[in-house]
Amino acid sequence: MPYRRLPNTDQARIRTLSTAIDAIRNNDLYVPVLPPELYNRVDRKLKQFKGAADLYNAYLAEQNGFSKSVAYRTKLKNAHMYVSHFLTVFNLAVKRGEIKAKDRSLYSLPEDSSELPDLSSDAAVIRCCQNTIAGEKARTQKGGLPMMNPTIAKVNVHYDLFREMYDKQQQLRVRTDESLAAVAALRPEIDAVILEVWNTIEAHFADLQGDARLNACRKYGVIYYYRPGEKKSR
Repeated sequence: MPYRRLPNTDQARIRTLSTAIDAIRNNDLYVPVLPPELYNRVDRKLKQFKGAADLYNAYLAEQNGFSKSVAYRTKLKNAHMYVSHFLTVFNLAVKRGEIKAKDRSLYSLPEDSSELPDLSSDAAVIRCCQNTIAGEKARTQKGGLPMMNPTIAKVNVHYDLFREMYDKQQQLRVRTDESLAAVAALRPEIDAVILEVWNTIEAHFADLQGDARLNACRKYGVIYYYRPGEKKSR
C-alpha cells in the first residue's frame, strides 16, 4: 500500500494546500470535502504562510543581489587588494630588516611568518583591514616610519568604502534571517493543518476502493509514495 509523507519544503506545503483549496473552488457541484470551518481556516493559514514565504524569498533575493552587485564586488576587491598589497610591502620591509619581526604582532600577524592572513571571505577582509590599520597606527606611534605605496590612508579609504557596503549587506542578512525565522515558526502549524486536511479528505472518500480512492484524494492534494517494488497506480 502507498503511504503518505508530509511535504518537506515550503513550496511543497503551499502547493499541497493550494491544490485542496483550488479543487474545492473549481468543483461544479457543492461537495463538502472539507467542512466550512476547516476550509476557511486552511484558506487563512495558506495566505499567512504564503505571505511569509514570499517575503522571505523577496528579502533573500535582495540580499543576494546586493552582495553580487558590481558596486559591492568592486569595493570588496579594492579593499582586498590594498590591504594585501600593504601587508606584502610590510613583510618585505621586515625581510630587509627595516622593521622588526616582532612588530608583526601589532597587526595580529604571527611574528615568524610572512604569509598573508586569511582573506577568503568578506568578514575576513574586514577583520584584516581593521587589524592592519590598528597595527600601523600602533607602530608609527612608537616612532616607526609610515609605510608607503600604498599608504595606510589608502587602505583606510578603501576599507571605509567597503565597510559601508558590508554593513548594509549585514542589515539585509539580519532581515532575511528574521523573515526565515518567521516562516520556520509557522511550519509546525502548517504541517498540522495539512495532516488534518489529508485525514478529512481520506475520510470523505472512504467509500471508494483502491486506485479510485487514491486518485480522488490526489485531486485534493494528498501525496502518496510507493515503496520499492510496489506497483504504482495511474
